[in-house]
Amino acid sequence: MTDAPPGNQDRVVGVDELFFSTTDRKGIITGANSVFVGLSHYSRSELLGAPHNVVRHPDMPAGAFAIMWDRLLTGRPMVAYVKNLAKDGSAYWVLATITPLGDGFLSVRGAVCRPDLWDTVTGVYEKVLVIEKVAREQGHGKVAAARIGAAAIVHELAGRGFPGYGDFLRYVLPAEVSARAALSQLSVERPDVVGGLGALLGATHTLDGELSSLLVRLDDFLDLADSLGAASRDALTTLAGLSASAGSASRASAMVADSAPVLARTASAMSIMSDELGARIQALAVRLDHVHGWVMELRFRIGLARLHNDMARSFALEVAEGRASAEGISYVLLLCRALEEGAQDVTGSLSSTSGALREVAEDVIGAEKQLNEFQYLLASWRLLVTRFGKSGPLGEHVGPIDSQLRGGREQMAALRDLARRCLAEAQPYDPARLLDPVGLISQASAELSGAGPIWT
Repeated sequence: MTDAPPGNQDRVVGVDELFFSTTDRKGIITGANSVFVGLSHYSRSELLGAPHNVVRHPDMPAGAFAIMWDRLLTGRPMVAYVKNLAKDGSAYWVLATITPLGDGFLSVRGAVCRPDLWDTVTGVYEKVLVIEKVAREQGHGKVAAARIGAAAIVHELAGRGFPGYGDFLRYVLPAEVSARAALSQLSVERPDVVGGLGALLGATHTLDGELSSLLVRLDDFLDLADSLGAASRDALTTLAGLSASAGSASRASAMVADSAPVLARTASAMSIMSDELGARIQALAVRLDHVHGWVMELRFRIGLARLHNDMARSFALEVAEGRASAEGISYVLLLCRALEEGAQDVTGSLSSTSGALREVAEDVIGAEKQLNEFQYLLASWRLLVTRFGKSGPLGEHVGPIDSQLRGGREQMAALRDLARRCLAEAQPYDPARLLDPVGLISQASAELSGAGPIWT
């Protein structure tokens, strides 16, 4: 355990200082890299076999770890800002990622590169620590107090624009990874490193380029989904008015059904069609919400893959520069397992998202066709009003329907343009573009280490 109590001294983690560790299902450390050893001030032998909470700082609310275990034990990765305590009593903040892998967990942690987001979370932690303390004073045990703390964290984050913890981590990780990439020197090509290490670094560079390109594509997806969402909400408002006006016209036409039954039938058909249009656009809005969620999850998965890829590159550079023994390369095989699983998740989800965008485009095309049919019915109804001499009782309904129909057509045209973008963006993606460089990283690291993954 820590030799010294927590002090006032905080360590600053460098942008390119990436921590790596593995644990079993109970959180017992089975692997650690030199950065973790150096900043924790424990020796490697002290860390291996110790519980990972050996570096837990008392300023961390128990609720954060309750959320962590809930996610990990249900097979979901975890991301959190974490304050750690070194053996000498110094403290350091990191952005921590933990990923289920095989019979244990793999963690990559790095410097905080978005101080605005970190500042928000530290404010949450301070409040939650007080809540947990009160819970303990009221007689709640450790587990119950941690549950109370977890609920408080989720509540506080909701008040800051994150409806759930998943929404928080899906936003924070890509933001942090992008900010770190802009500051990092890890991605600089190293032509001076040759042989197996050079091949490994080259493959990580290729993979990072592809992941970065995918992130740009997903940002386009996100922009498209947001634009479609805004346009569909505008259309929904107009269609609600159109439906109300068509309903009024239908009721008024029913009053003259004895003398002009065809008017009543045509107006009733208009009312039904306008309701169907509204329902169709409402369903489109729901689908777009799902697309938005899928894209955010994809961006998160890519952020995690980029971090794992940077960790593999960091191991190679440590060995190339003599800062670590070649033994560390064997850990890259574990990272490759995580990268391969992540790449498969990304390519599968990307295919689903592209398919959803194509369905959105088809929905918009169908809705526009239905709106054209409504316009035809309206023209027929208007002619029938004149033919049967019913302009007096029914004429007042024509103007509002005309006005809302014009608005609906303008908004549908905007949706149609966005639908065309959907079809252009939703192109098939070749999984080999991700899986091939992962395979090269795995092959190079296996040849360099001469051993299988370290997993005890």
